[in-house]
Amino acid sequence: MKTNLGLKINKLSKNEVSLTRVTLESRIDVTIADEDRRTNKIKTGIKFFNHMLDGISSRACLNFNISYRPTSAEILDHVIVEDTGLTLGRAVREMLDARQADGVNQRGFFNVAFDEALVAVTLAFDGRAYTFLRGDVPGAKLEKVEDVLSSNIRQFFDGFAQGAGCVVQIQFFAGEDSHHTWEATFKAFGEALRDALAPCAYRAGTTVGLKGTGMEGKL
Repeated sequence: MKTNLGLKINKLSKNEVSLTRVTLESRIDVTIADEDRRTNKIKTGIKFFNHMLDGISSRACLNFNISYRPTSAEILDHVIVEDTGLTLGRAVREMLDARQADGVNQRGFFNVAFDEALVAVTLAFDGRAYTFLRGDVPGAKLEKVEDVLSSNIRQFFDGFAQGAGCVVQIQFFAGEDSHHTWEATFKAFGEALRDALAPCAYRAGTTVGLKGTGMEGKL
């Protein structure tokens, strides 16, 4: 098993990226595809997390094929969520890089209202991996959301930032119910991702960051 550890790119184009990331804790397979017809296959073993990934896919207008398999005896939600974030983030980074020659936004912002919840997400693919969650609302502070700990759900965004070389800024404005609050967050994340992946001829062959180096190192 040790010789197979690491990340493998199975397919890479401007419209489809397929990766496999294997560690001693997990195997995550991720395919993201820009297609006309919506077809998702998401199986992580965590029902609410599957639902949230589907929300990103729907708002980003990307098809997701995402699966988790354990490579150790322990199956831990924290590992599933974080490693999925890392692998999905890397897939998005590869798609952004493949679109760079033609020009791609590389930044996105959106806010989403979902019932009483209101959340804004900003993404900046400058090659800098940081995650910030701001705002003191009850829905983001509750210990659990459906079948997973809220603290584990937060790890998705940290993992994505590391995998994509992306700054993730999340601002909670309102939210009483944990399901509504986190669903608004993931939907806003998907919309911001759609914005970041959109074409921008002005940036053809360049990065949004002034250094012009994009993501200098990849996991």
